[in-house]
Amino acid sequence: MFSMPTRRRLTRNDRLAIVREREKGVTTKALAKQFDVTERTIYYTLKTEKERRRDTSIRNRQVNVSLTEDELRAFDVVLARSGIENRSEGLRRLIQAANGVFVPDEHLISELQGFRAALNRVGNNVTQIAKRMNEANNKGMRPPFGQAGLSQMRSLAGFVLDFADQVHLLAQRRAEALSLTVTRALKDLADGKE
Repeated sequence: MFSMPTRRRLTRNDRLAIVREREKGVTTKALAKQFDVTERTIYYTLKTEKERRRDTSIRNRQVNVSLTEDELRAFDVVLARSGIENRSEGLRRLIQAANGVFVPDEHLISELQGFRAALNRVGNNVTQIAKRMNEANNKGMRPPFGQAGLSQMRSLAGFVLDFADQVHLLAQRRAEALSLTVTRALKDLADGKE
């Protein structure tokens, strides 16, 4: 009859030693070998200890937030939709999940840098047009504003409108992504996960 090889069961002291050694930089592979367990057991031990420390730590800090009646009502709706009855727990879970919510969005940064460069080009074009019109005006001449200038101005106006639409869509996509992240965080809390 075939029997599965058994690994030793970790004691409380073993688990604390694993956490200490990992904090010193010892790899999970080395820890698994040292304690004769799988790497998965090491990961689970580290995760469990982190959660235990968080759950047993004394909560002595407060966060106060002033909201409008509409903002509070909207927050309550989100909590209720996620099955959370306690505002404090909902807010605590959002704070715990903030590491994934408030990290800089590299794609957003890249897009905004591209928009800034395009706006600089538009600004330069508008400045040149204004300069030519001002020079003509100072000389008492009718500004040289023919069909080409009019076409260029229409093009610039169209660009600015398109730009505004793109920024709006970019912000909307980012808000939707944040909403999904927050919804997941609240769902995890409602499901009792950490």
